[in-house]
Amino acid sequence: MSETPPECHGDLAELIARLAADFVDVAHGGADGTLDADAEAVSRTAGAVEMVRYEKAPDRQQFVPAHRYGAEPHLPQVLRLMEAGPLADLLQEGRALIPAGEAAEVFGSGPERVTVVAPLVEERAVFGLICWQFAAGAGGVPEACVRLLDLFGHLVSRTLAARRAIAGLEASELRHRSVLDEIGDVVVRIGSDGNLSYVNNAWHELTGRPVVDTVGADPMANVHPDDRALAAEHMVAAMAGRPGVREVRFLAKDGSVRWMEVKGRAVFDAEGVPVGFSGVLHDVTERKAAAEAVGAARDEAERARDVAERASRAKSEFLSRMSHELRTPLNAILGFSQLLEFAELGEDEQDNVQQIRRAGRHLLGLINDAMDISRIESGNLSMSLEPIRVREVVNASLDLVRTTAADQHITLAITVEDAVTFVRADQQRLTQVLVNLLSNAIKYNRPAGRVDVRWQRHEGDGRVRIEVADTGIGIAPDRLADVFTPFERLGAETTEVDGTGIGLTLTKSMVAAMGGRLTVDSTVGSGSTFTVELPLAAAPADENGPVAATEPESETVVYVEDNPSNLTLMRRIFSRRPGIRLVTVTNGADGVETIQRVRPCLVLLDLHLPGSDGGEILAAVRGHVDPAVAATPVIMVTADLTPGTERRLLAAGASAFLPKPVDIASLLAQVDAHALRAVRA
Repeated sequence: MSETPPECHGDLAELIARLAADFVDVAHGGADGTLDADAEAVSRTAGAVEMVRYEKAPDRQQFVPAHRYGAEPHLPQVLRLMEAGPLADLLQEGRALIPAGEAAEVFGSGPERVTVVAPLVEERAVFGLICWQFAAGAGGVPEACVRLLDLFGHLVSRTLAARRAIAGLEASELRHRSVLDEIGDVVVRIGSDGNLSYVNNAWHELTGRPVVDTVGADPMANVHPDDRALAAEHMVAAMAGRPGVREVRFLAKDGSVRWMEVKGRAVFDAEGVPVGFSGVLHDVTERKAAAEAVGAARDEAERARDVAERASRAKSEFLSRMSHELRTPLNAILGFSQLLEFAELGEDEQDNVQQIRRAGRHLLGLINDAMDISRIESGNLSMSLEPIRVREVVNASLDLVRTTAADQHITLAITVEDAVTFVRADQQRLTQVLVNLLSNAIKYNRPAGRVDVRWQRHEGDGRVRIEVADTGIGIAPDRLADVFTPFERLGAETTEVDGTGIGLTLTKSMVAAMGGRLTVDSTVGSGSTFTVELPLAAAPADENGPVAATEPESETVVYVEDNPSNLTLMRRIFSRRPGIRLVTVTNGADGVETIQRVRPCLVLLDLHLPGSDGGEILAAVRGHVDPAVAATPVIMVTADLTPGTERRLLAAGASAFLPKPVDIASLLAQVDAHALRAVRA
């Protein structure tokens, strides 16, 4: 290389000015070769023997060459940057021209070289160096050239800093776009002109339209025609400061319709002026389909429930009508058989009467079971839960099955002495439960077997367990689950025991309705134990004994009934109460007039009557202007046991409710109690 001419600064200044335009391209991503070629051109024009552009190494503690120029390399491969030292001092002093002595100390060059250094600085931090070495001559390196080289260093410094900043922004934008492209939701930006200004890759996945083709496109192009007004309304609302969420249909690239949940908001400039709309579109097609499926299933379930409820109501109405129709003749059968038992009959005739009554009571039990099942299914089974003494209800239940047990030589026993335990239950229903269990224990027992009843209170869980154990044939383990299945009669194919198969189902439902639980444990050949578990109850504060019945004074009882057999039965029943005169009325139209005229101490009233039904007669009596007539006791005697009938009539003022077939003892007890009360009043 030749010695630097004194006038080189003119050519150098012109060259640097011309190269400045190249640096703009380099800053915006131009090739590194352009920068290196320009640096070499500057070095040649300046007459430099050697040029090295150093950049900081990744360890930030040393500089390494990024580009080297010159045929006689003397500048070192590594420059260490220490907090203190010749190089740090030179950089801090901002000197570009380094004398030979100092250059030798810093760069290891000899006295024949002069070094010029241009630091590369970004935000006051040195990230590199450009070092030129010149041959030492008589004139040295002109000051003007040093300033131009320093200026060139500034240009390179700013170019590289700008390039790094632009690269950082591009990387940030790339990361930003990558994140937006990786999410499944569509991201859109609409400019102030109303057209799309940005979409992410999910837009292409939805619509099939390339992202580059959507910028400047109509945002409504892929909205379902029927939803475009809704989408436009959403954007207008967001631009007005009312962001929200809408579900809008879009046309997908495969021709299908996709439901998109659109969340949007307005975009404002620095002055707060709205300049666009930004939105996120989330695909909710599957959720909508699932919701529609759930809705369809719910509708289908509602329809099925309506059909089932109609069928249940039809069944209940049918059972109620059949119950009423069956109870009316049964009333005569059982009533007259009870009267015959009071007559002086021979042994065979007495047995005939008992057979009639037993068959009638069995038929009545079947009717009652069917009606109770229907009431339980419809939720209309009436319950009066109160403290019940276990010992009393067990004794009463045993009394009801003693005759049946004696016929089969079955021993009934209570194997616990406890008279103080109370349970919370309905006395009538609990008696029914125990009678059902005792009847089964007798039915399926072995000849001359045994039935034990025992109970135990458990203070820990507040429960009482009543057990009915038999010594019968037992139940196989694989059939225990079928015990409470409706119409399932275990062993019916091998025994002659009669029944319908609903007794235990009804029993379990009644126990559950009282807040209890019914379970069974059985061993084949040894017997079965049924356990009724009910809530423990405290003894009632006042336990009064029964009031002794007093024979009523001679008074009149009016009986309103249209069935001839029932009228005849009632006349014969009242023939056993010579102190009471029975007046009968066969139609509802004459009922109120007769009651008003006779002024009886008691009225027995059927419900379904020609002319005017019993409910209307009851209302007329209770609403009568004469207080004495209005206060007349009225006992409803009916075969209509439709759910709610008893409750409705008692609420309307009935004094009592007696179902048909009538139990004579119960009827006379009611008559005695109400007639006596009316006479004393």
